[in-house]
Amino acid sequence: MSDAGDAFIRQSFDLIDGFDEMSDPLDVQQRVLDLVKDCGFTYFTITRLPQPSERLGPNVLLSIWPKGWLSHYDRVGHYRYDPVVRHCYRTIEPFTWTEVHYEPEILPRARRVMDEATDHGMAVGFCVPIHDAMGFQAVVSLAGRQVELPPRVRRGVHMLGLYAWGAAERTTAQRRKPTGRLLSARERDVLSWAALGHTSEEVADILGISNQTVNTHLKNARVKIGTRNTTHTVVEALRRREITL
Repeated sequence: MSDAGDAFIRQSFDLIDGFDEMSDPLDVQQRVLDLVKDCGFTYFTITRLPQPSERLGPNVLLSIWPKGWLSHYDRVGHYRYDPVVRHCYRTIEPFTWTEVHYEPEILPRARRVMDEATDHGMAVGFCVPIHDAMGFQAVVSLAGRQVELPPRVRRGVHMLGLYAWGAAERTTAQRRKPTGRLLSARERDVLSWAALGHTSEEVADILGISNQTVNTHLKNARVKIGTRNTTHTVVEALRRREITL
């Protein structure tokens, strides 16, 4: 296994070097799968982790997943109960699905997620959590029926996942059509000051507008982004790069 582990590490470095030359996200997707399938992985996805009220599908960058799994996952709301997703928010370390601890008797919906994943051919999984420069979470998740992941290969998959995320983010961004910003300039101004902890009254003083106008901008931003309150709106505006700190 040592020789196999060394070979996997070498191939991972070769692929990482090759990412710089890739512009098509489907090339990234196929090359990653071609390498990790030797470990037993037959499926993988690279996705941002949305808010609990959102669907996973629109946040997926690359995906080779069982047919119908993603649409089913979103339709029944598995994301809100997935114990693997919850664990991604608690760690920056890679982990196997078996390392995720939950009480299936107490959390039957979590057990349903894992049981149905197994039914779709994903009995074993490995996740590489991603935290970007703004602190937001994403994940590279790989799965299969039977997986061999000795320590050296596990470290190689971890390293590959980090670079694969960067390649997926870069190549899919190049393919996305520019849509412009969702919020107006004034709505972004108001949210930016709110993100720094200022009250509506303080924002009104800073911007030289009325408190009522500030609240109107906050309401409009909530409607556009689909959030419930100012804190949620600020988080989503940061995640969508509408504002920065």
